[in-house]
Amino acid sequence: MISLRPEDHANDEQVRVLHADREVWLSERLFRRLVLIGSAYELHRLPLLGEDATLNAIQAEGLLEELDFVGGLVADPALAALLNRLAPLVSEGRASKGDLRIDWP
Repeated sequence: MISLRPEDHANDEQVRVLHADREVWLSERLFRRLVLIGSAYELHRLPLLGEDATLNAIQAEGLLEELDFVGGLVADPALAALLNRLAPLVSEGRASKGDLRIDWP
C-alpha cells in the first residue's frame, strides 16, 4: 500500500536537489512518485528527472509550473510535503543564472 504520510518516508534513500550553495534531500520514493505523475500527464520537465539531471533557469521555470500543476491535482500529504520543500529551490533556480542539479542515489 502506498503511504500518504510524510513520516513514513523519513528513512528512504534520498535524492539531492542542489542550486548554488543550497540543497534539499528528498525521499527517493516520493520523488519517483512525482516523476511518474509527470509522465502520466505527459508533462515536459518532470519525466526528465527520473535520473540525474541539470536544468537551466528557463527549464526551472517550466518545472515550477509543472510542480504547481501536480500540486493542484493530488490529495497526497506526503507528496505535498515534498513539493513544499522542492518548489522554493526550483524557484531560486528560475530566478538566477545557476543550474539546478538533481542527483539520484
